[in-house]
Amino acid sequence: MKKKLIIAKQNNQPLPNVPQQDVYTIANTLEQLASWNLILNLLNQFFTENLQPLDKDKVMREYYVCSKLYTNFHKDFSQTLQKMESQIIILRGKEKI
Repeated sequence: MKKKLIIAKQNNQPLPNVPQQDVYTIANTLEQLASWNLILNLLNQFFTENLQPLDKDKVMREYYVCSKLYTNFHKDFSQTLQKMESQIIILRGKEKI
């Protein structure tokens, strides 16, 4: 009689069989999100600085640039979030071992 080895989590649920390509795909998605870290820090610095006196023209230019950065970030983040949701759905549908 042959016994089948079952690997389970601590709560005794089976682990999904995850191909290496799926791991790379999720790692790439995480890297894409992490690439925004520097830009988000710059945006945070712009909106938290309270320098005196204010140069209105400079503030307007910087605000315009920051708004464009934020718009690009929001678009990329939304697309990445949708991509991650579809990856998670695929992983949840994988065969369990």
